[in-house]
Amino acid sequence: MKRHTPVLLENVLEVLKPLEGEIFADMTAGYGGHAQALIKAVGPKGHGYLFDKDPQAIAALNEKFGSYSNVTISQLDFGSIDWKKDVPQLDMILADVGVSSPQIDQPLRGFSFMHDGPLDMRMNQDQELSAYDIVNTYSQKQLADILFSYGEERQSRRIAAAITANSRVSPIKTTSQLADIISHEIGKSGRIHPATKSFQALRIAVNNELESLQSAVISMPQALSPKGRIAIISFHSLEDRIVKQAFKALCTAARDEFGHIVSEPLYRKVTKKPISGNQQDKSNPRARSAKLRAVEKIK
Repeated sequence: MKRHTPVLLENVLEVLKPLEGEIFADMTAGYGGHAQALIKAVGPKGHGYLFDKDPQAIAALNEKFGSYSNVTISQLDFGSIDWKKDVPQLDMILADVGVSSPQIDQPLRGFSFMHDGPLDMRMNQDQELSAYDIVNTYSQKQLADILFSYGEERQSRRIAAAITANSRVSPIKTTSQLADIISHEIGKSGRIHPATKSFQALRIAVNNELESLQSAVISMPQALSPKGRIAIISFHSLEDRIVKQAFKALCTAARDEFGHIVSEPLYRKVTKKPISGNQQDKSNPRARSAKLRAVEKIK
C-alpha cells in the first residue's frame, strides 16, 4: 500500500516545539508520519497517544509502533474522545484533518473518482452508513443540501436531481457511475473535475467530519498543560473556518456587557495567519490546499 508523505511536517514541528519527555496526542495519526517525528523528538521519556477511526490505519500504527513502550494506540473518532478518560494532561495536540493518501489510493475504499470502485467512503468501515446509502436512499432535497452545505456546490440542485433520477432507474453502485452522472449533468469547465465538490460533500457527510471537528476543537483545550500547544491542519474552507473561529475564541479576552475586560485570554496564537501548504510544502501534492493553525496555552 502506498504511504503518504506527512503534510507540513517541518512546520508542525516548528509550531509544536516538541521537547524531550513531553506527552502528545496525534488525533488523526493515520499511517504515523507526523507521529514518528514527534515520538523521536520527545524520546523514550515522553509518550505519544495515537488515535484514528480507520481500522486499516490502526493496524498500520500497531505494526509500526506496537513494540514501543511509550506509545498508546486507540481506535477512536477524535470528535468522540473523552478528554478526561482517554488521555492524561498533554503538552501537544495534533490533528491532520481529512482523508489520507492511502485511503484515496485504494479503489475499494471508494473515496475517489480517479479510481473506479464501490461507493463507500467510510473511514471507519465498521459503521453502517456509506456513500451508496446516501446516493441511493436520500431524497433529492437531502442530497442537494449535502452537496451545497458540505461541498459548496452551486449546482447542487441540478446534480441532486440527476442523481435521484438515475438511482430510481437503477442503483448507483460505483464511483465512476456517479462521476459520469455529475459530469454529464453539469459538464466540464476549467481544470477541476465537475464531481470534485460532490465527492467531498458525500465523504464529509458519510464520516460526520465537520461535527467531529467542531466537537474536538471545543473540548480538546481542557486536556492541555500550561504552555501546551494545539496544531490543526485543515484542507478546505469549511474545516478551516471551524478551526479559525475556535482558536479566535480561545485567544480573545472575555468582556462584560459594557465592553470591559473581565478576564484575559488563556491562549495565544502561534500562527497569526495560517501556514499554507501551497507555499511551504510544494513538493507534496496533498499539501496543496493544506492550512496549519496553532495556539499555545499561556499558563
